Amino acid sequence: MSTRHRIRTSLVALLLATSLVLIAPLAAFAEAIAPPSVKVPSSILMTMDGTVLWSRQPDARRRVASTIKLLNALVLRDIAPDLNRVVTVPRKAAAINNGDVHLVTGQKLKIRQLLEMMLIASANDAAEALAIRLAGSEKAYVALMNAKAASLGLVNTHATDPHGLGKHETSTASDLTVLARHVMADPVLRAIVLKRSVLVPRPKHKARRFKSTDLLLGHYEGIEGVKTGFTNPAGYCFIGAARRGDVELMGVVLGAKSLAGRFAEMRRLLDWGFAHTHLQTMVSAEVTMGVVPVEGDLGRSVSVRAAATVTRVMLDGPFETTVTLPPTVAAPVSRGQRLGTIEVGRNGVTLAVVPLLADADVALPPALPDLLVMVPTWR
Repeated sequence: MSTRHRIRTSLVALLLATSLVLIAPLAAFAEAIAPPSVKVPSSILMTMDGTVLWSRQPDARRRVASTIKLLNALVLRDIAPDLNRVVTVPRKAAAINNGDVHLVTGQKLKIRQLLEMMLIASANDAAEALAIRLAGSEKAYVALMNAKAASLGLVNTHATDPHGLGKHETSTASDLTVLARHVMADPVLRAIVLKRSVLVPRPKHKARRFKSTDLLLGHYEGIEGVKTGFTNPAGYCFIGAARRGDVELMGVVLGAKSLAGRFAEMRRLLDWGFAHTHLQTMVSAEVTMGVVPVEGDLGRSVSVRAAATVTRVMLDGPFETTVTLPPTVAAPVSRGQRLGTIEVGRNGVTLAVVPLLADADVALPPALPDLLVMVPTWR
């Protein structure tokens, strides 16, 4: 039967029980952290690996405007591998005169150019052109967008057009982080959302440069993108990612009251994250995690270490370590043999489970000598 020991890792803890010594990794306790001073109705902040650091109404379905274009971009990457393919701007796309880059019917552009216009300048006409030319119709492309959302498990995300201008597109702060993390995992899309402007060719006129709608680019340390959005029903929305050193964060603010307000809210959200989040070593393979006595062999034991060092970007504060080892182990034992586990968690959520392995070989004890040799003959 295993003996379980729960250890608060505010310091290196030593626990003696049933002849077993357990040493927990070191982690600093932190004072209670006040939440970020963000005022939007729906928001979330997480690490890029998906650990939620703070949220407010993250699963509330809301209108999200042009942030839905991230879903458009992911579909494009699935069905249009050749970004240098040239397509013709259809009349329906050129007719859009809201949030557009003034594309002209019949204008020939590479898919990459339209993709950059959509993500950098948030061009609705570019999003419409891509949908019609890649799927044959807006309706067909929207169906692909919703199928993509379903494949990602985004049950609260629903597109009604390729650009977010319609009246019924919905998503949530949580769902948008999933879309944005997939975008940031794609080297092509990641590079595009980091650009501060896009050049738009114009037939019979000089090309025009449109600035990114992400006004934090170049004005916030470590900013990496990713997408803005606005309609009257949605309010001002922004998904932002930033990296400083080992820490990469992603935040979402939905329903801000002004253009400047959404960027101020994101600054506060990311500032709070960088102030209170660091790369922490949860489990170290360099530390002896326990010593297990060898069964029936008084004085012999085998130490154990974690199979791997585990680091993770985490909010400052205590976490808990659970080491599970048997009270004894029978010889022989081989170095690297699994003897138990170490589990690290916080607030009831398991963050990592790592095998604990024997740190050395333990041979069988030597055979007992013949009793006739050991016991003298009585005369």
